[in-house]
Amino acid sequence: MASNPRVSVVLPCYEAERFLAESLESLLGQTFGDLEVLAIDDGSSDGTPEVLERFATRDARVRVLRNDVNRGVIETLNRGVAEARGEIVARMDADDVAAPTRIERQVEVLARRPEIDLVGTAVEVIDGESGRRLRPRPVRCLGPGGARFASLFATPAMHMTIAVRAEAMRLYPYGGAPESLHTEDYEMFARMLEDGRGFCNVDEPLMTVRVDPSSVSARHEDVQVENFVRCAAGHLERTLDMRPPPAAQRVLVNRIDETVGAGDLRDGLRWLDRIEDEFLRREPGAAADVRRAADLQRVDVLVQAALKGSPGVRAIAPPLALRYARRLLSPPARSYLAGKLR
Repeated sequence: MASNPRVSVVLPCYEAERFLAESLESLLGQTFGDLEVLAIDDGSSDGTPEVLERFATRDARVRVLRNDVNRGVIETLNRGVAEARGEIVARMDADDVAAPTRIERQVEVLARRPEIDLVGTAVEVIDGESGRRLRPRPVRCLGPGGARFASLFATPAMHMTIAVRAEAMRLYPYGGAPESLHTEDYEMFARMLEDGRGFCNVDEPLMTVRVDPSSVSARHEDVQVENFVRCAAGHLERTLDMRPPPAAQRVLVNRIDETVGAGDLRDGLRWLDRIEDEFLRREPGAAADVRRAADLQRVDVLVQAALKGSPGVRAIAPPLALRYARRLLSPPARSYLAGKLR
C-alpha cells in the first residue's frame, strides 16, 4: 500500500465479529483501489481482533488500531480521522456492506466539484437478524442548497455513507457540543453547513445497511431524540432566525411523542411551510431540491402521526394529508411513500 492513499475509510469496530469480514471484503473489492481501511477496534471482547488481524495479514491496505478500553464512538471516530492518511475520509460501519463502485463514485464527485466537501449516497436497508431486505432509503436532497434546507429538520446525508475532504473532517471533530451525544453526525453536519461547507448526495444505493434493534441508537433512543431536537432547534435559529414552539419543533423534526397534540401537528406543518418559503426566498435556485426535501419530510411527519401519534393526532392526520395532497403526490413523495409502505 502506498504511504499516502487517496482515500481512508474509517471503520470503528466494537463486538463486530459477526459481520466484519463481509464489510471488509466489500471495501477491499472496491473498483477504486487507492485506499486504506483504517479499522479501530474499540476494546472488543469477541473475535473482532482476530478478524482484523487476518485481513491485515492478507492485505496491506488494512491498517488496524486498537483502543486500550472501550472509548465509545465519538472518541473512536476522532482518532480515526486524526490517523487517516488519505486526502478523503470515508465512513462505514462494521456491519454494513459497500457496493463495488461506492468509493469510485464519491471520489469522482469530489474531483469534479471543488465546491463540494461531503458526498453521501442512498442505501438499501436489511434486517440485521434475518438478512431480509426491508426497503431502499433514498437521499433527501441532491445538491448543496437542498442539503442546507434539509439539515434544518433532518440529517442531510446518511452518516455511514459519507466521503469527506480530510481537511474538512479535521476542522469539525465529532462531539463539538454537549448535545452531540448519540447525534454526533447531525451536530457535526450542522456546524459544517453553518460555515458554508458544500454537501451533495448520489441518489444510488451504494451501501447496504443493517437495522439492528440492539444498536447503540436503539438502546439510547430517548437521549438521541432529545439531543436531536435540541441540535436542530439551534441550527434553525442560527440559520434562519426562526424559533418554533417546542411541540411544533418536535413535529418539524419528526420526533412526535405524547406531548404533541393535534394542534401541534398542524402548527408544525405550518412551520415547515414557512421555513420552505423563507429558504426559497433566499435560495430560489435550489427550488427543486428544496421542494423534494420538504415533501419527503411531510410524508415522514404524517406517516409518523398516523402510526404513533395520540388519538387526537391520528384523527387529524388524514385531513392534513388531504390538505397537502398536491405536495404528497409529487413524484419524489409518491416514490418515498411507496418505499415506506413496502
